Amino acid sequence: MKTILIINGESYWPDYFAGYHVVQKKIQTSECVVKDSALYFIDADGACKPDVVFWRLGAINPEARHRSILELIEYSGIPCVNSASSLLMGYDRLSMLNRLKKLGLPVIDFNVATGTTQLKNIEMKFPFVVKVGNHHGGYGKSLVMCEEQWEELKDLLFIQNDYVTTEQFIDYQDDIRYLAVNNKVWAMKRIGKYWKANSLTREYQLISPEEEWIEKVKQLQENIKADIVAIDVLQTEKGERFILEYNDIPGLSGFPDEAKTELSEIVKSKLK
Repeated sequence: MKTILIINGESYWPDYFAGYHVVQKKIQTSECVVKDSALYFIDADGACKPDVVFWRLGAINPEARHRSILELIEYSGIPCVNSASSLLMGYDRLSMLNRLKKLGLPVIDFNVATGTTQLKNIEMKFPFVVKVGNHHGGYGKSLVMCEEQWEELKDLLFIQNDYVTTEQFIDYQDDIRYLAVNNKVWAMKRIGKYWKANSLTREYQLISPEEEWIEKVKQLQENIKADIVAIDVLQTEKGERFILEYNDIPGLSGFPDEAKTELSEIVKSKLK
């Protein structure tokens, strides 16, 4: 019986893989070993030698060892969804934004400093958003409205050992996620609790995806060779649209069950 290893992920996934040996492990409590070119994941429950890895790590703070594990999956030749090479491409915010920009997709312009001694050189016209490093889920992000806030924030940032970006605040009217799974695309309009898009979502509504943005998300999907990818689009009252980021491990909450079924079929197809 073929073994599907699910890394983190939602509790419902084993229900989609009847007839397979399904193992679910958390990256936080697991170790990865490659021996004689064979891949193993080991935790307190024992060792697993997967035939395919289903990577659903989600919005947790990334660590260097996570990247090392992806490199070992790639080295072992074990198929992964998304592929390890695709996940490595988008692992860091800067590489993700670089990819969008090279494709000519409308990203938000940003300033960046590799060290906090240069914060004075990346200040923008207020209001602007400050982002520290590669964190997800709304963490490491602050909205700066005035000089006093900026001075206080700089004191806090000084103790960080990571790159810092600043970008103009987009006073958006709509936050729309376009989700592509295989060759199917869905769109969802979301309303968050505060100014941070895609954080603390309190309302959502499925909408008909626009052809222009179907083409854009498929362009990205093809370029990074992803089985699943999402782009988060901010729209202003003036109708301007910007891509905030792309997500190669997007959550599926609120999307039709068809998206989960489609993704599970991709995982199973890697075993054939």
